[in-house]
Amino acid sequence: MMRVAIVEDHPAERQLMKTMCTAYFREKRGLDIDCATFAGTDDFIESWKSGRFDLVLLDCYLTDDETDETTPTGLDIARFLRKQRDDCPIVFITSSSDFAVLGYEVQAIGYLLKPVGRADFDMTMDRVCETLSKRPRVTHLSADKPTRATDAAWQVAFGNPAVNMDRRLIAYCLSSAHYVEFTFADGTCSKIRTNFSDVEQRLTVFDNFYRTARGVLVNFDYVAGISNAEFVMKGGKHIPITKTAVTATCRKYAEYTFTRMRSER
Repeated sequence: MMRVAIVEDHPAERQLMKTMCTAYFREKRGLDIDCATFAGTDDFIESWKSGRFDLVLLDCYLTDDETDETTPTGLDIARFLRKQRDDCPIVFITSSSDFAVLGYEVQAIGYLLKPVGRADFDMTMDRVCETLSKRPRVTHLSADKPTRATDAAWQVAFGNPAVNMDRRLIAYCLSSAHYVEFTFADGTCSKIRTNFSDVEQRLTVFDNFYRTARGVLVNFDYVAGISNAEFVMKGGKHIPITKTAVTATCRKYAEYTFTRMRSER
């Protein structure tokens, strides 16, 4: 399944991009395609949290007023993705070639100049497919199971050299000097030389990750209960909660649990 995101503020152009994407990947590549469209930044990021995309097409200016510096741009979204170490191909949709220079910053794979023609679109998608075909397969740190292509949507990487892991399987993280120790759902651990603030910043984008104390990050999905101002994790590990933040932390956990229960009905 090819997952494509189109972020474009004009409904007609959103639909045009979706039609071209569907035709290209189904007819020319014989692939199933899930093509999601978004009018702005917030909806896209919320969807991205649930699963990354194989390709993102971004309108450079998500407003008719190109002098408006308050509205997030396609470049802002691209910067966010790269900051999260999401290396999916990015294609900008623009009405001016002047924007092209900025794309080097985020390693954009190409540009589509409005009005977008089918020939130009297909040539750009050919380049996207060539890039994807050369991409190495990701691996699980916890892997007793074979890696599947769909798992790439959940991958995060930390350290230098980067170590890939499935964020769904991270139970909690503990800072240790210049290292961060990751504990996974099966109880295995991995200690990686990296900055804890980077781990915190990138994982707390997702609602299930929360900092409970200095240098401590918990995945709410693996919390079994709360006892004496500590989270009790599945498996029995007790994780401390900063005393001054117990009420706020417990409220956050309750809100997350309630939201998850409603979504699973």
